[in-house]
Parts: sequence; C-alpha cells; structure tokens
Amino acid sequence: MTHARVSAMRTRSITAALAALLVLATAAACGDDADKTYYGDERALGNGQIRTFVTTDDGGTPTEVGLRVQEAALEGLPMPATMPEGPPPASPPLALPKEAAGTVVDHLTFDWVPHGHPPIGMFDKPHFDAHFYFVDDATVAAISPQDPEFLTKAAHNPDSKYMPANSSTLPEPIEVQAVPAMGVHWVDMSNPVAPGEFTQTLINGAWDGQYIFTEPMFTRDWLLTKPSFTGDIPQPQAYQHSTRYPTTYSIGYDDKAKEYVVTVGGFVERTAS
Repeated sequence: MTHARVSAMRTRSITAALAALLVLATAAACGDDADKTYYGDERALGNGQIRTFVTTDDGGTPTEVGLRVQEAALEGLPMPATMPEGPPPASPPLALPKEAAGTVVDHLTFDWVPHGHPPIGMFDKPHFDAHFYFVDDATVAAISPQDPEFLTKAAHNPDSKYMPANSSTLPEPIEVQAVPAMGVHWVDMSNPVAPGEFTQTLINGAWDGQYIFTEPMFTRDWLLTKPSFTGDIPQPQAYQHSTRYPTTYSIGYDDKAKEYVVTVGGFVERTAS
C-alpha cells in the first residue's frame, strides 16, 4: 500500500471521527434545550404510588407543577362503611423538588375522600382533593381548633381583590367552614356545581386574610375515564406576593407511564400590590 493511500485513509478516518463527535455534541445540545422533569416526594396510595414533580423549560423556569398518580393507586383505597362526622382529615404534605422554587406553590396534599363531604347532594361522592398550597406546611399545620383564635382567623376573609374573581365562601356557619389543616374553601359562583352533577371542579382557599391554595377536586369515577382536561384558574385583581402564579390546571392520563397527572401551569409573574 502506498504512503499516499495510507495518508488518505487516515484522513478519512479522522474526518469521520470528527463528524461523529459533532453529531453527538449537537444531540447533547438539543437535549439541553428540552424541557426537563424533576421529582419530589413519593408516597403509597391504594395499591400504587403517587409522586410530585415539576417541569422546567430550557432556562430552568418552572412551567408546570403537579402530581403523578399510578393507575394502581386508584385500587385498594380505604372505604369506611359510613361518612365520618366532621370535615375529612388532611393528608400529610408532599414536598416539591427544589426546582419548583420561583412559583407561588410551596407544597401539595392529595386527599382521598371516600364518602365525599358536605354540602350533601353536591360533593358527597367518592373523590380526590389536590391542594396546591401557597404557604408552607407549618402554616397549614397551624390551622387548628387548638388555636384560641381559630374561628377569628377563619372569619378573617382576604380583601376581595386578592381572591379569584367570582369566588365566595359557602353559605354555612364559619364553624363548619373552618377545616383544620386546610382553611376555608371558596367556590366559583360563576360556574357552580349543580346538585348531583359533580365530576370535577376548582376550589380556592383562604385563611386569616390570605389566599392560601387552589384545589382541583374530582371524582374517582370521572378520573377512571382517563380524561384530558385543561381549565382556567380565575385570577384575582391583585396579588399578595411577588412571584409566579398559575393560570391553568390540568387533569389527564399518561398512557405510556400508566399514570394520572394533575397539574397547575401557565405561570405568570405577578407583583404584590
């Protein structure tokens, strides 16, 4: 083999190797530009697991915050014989991954309510409550009847400009509305749930003058239909914190992962006023 031919073969090999490296580098760069998902707390539910997550864009900004619920988690759920007296107990908090910082959402809870809860005829179906809290878990845990000012704080509504448009408390005594480790629930009066027709809705919550959570609420039967739903979160006129607030919520099913997915997203930067 001549020296010239050997040199040409070496040149082609080097060129091919450089081209391969360029392809790999380009693929890696494209991967860096893709959305990324990070996972937080995981917990057993029914026969499966649930876990929190946040998705960020290529700049690391959160685009959605939520919960993934394994299909098996909807089976083997506890079912007491009768509806317990009083409000349903709150489940322990679920921490978000640190990448969720920069949004108003601090942590989640996910409650299974096997017999529903009052008002009877409206929300008394087996359902789930997904609370996206805007305050830390210590603040939520302190919402307790052991607090001498419990009912005073329950009756201290935020200024109306800080609550989502058209929202209002239920027409019940404050003693009933004050739910330990949750707060006071507000419903959207522009889109009320008709008696007997509850499948899914959005509730908001307040405590001691603060807007503290938004809550997608949906029945187990409806979730089993594997919905693909996105709705708007009604916005207030003003905001109590300078941070990014969600404007949409979604409830869907990931057929590949065999998981139900509950999220808030459409985050928009707001300035306190």
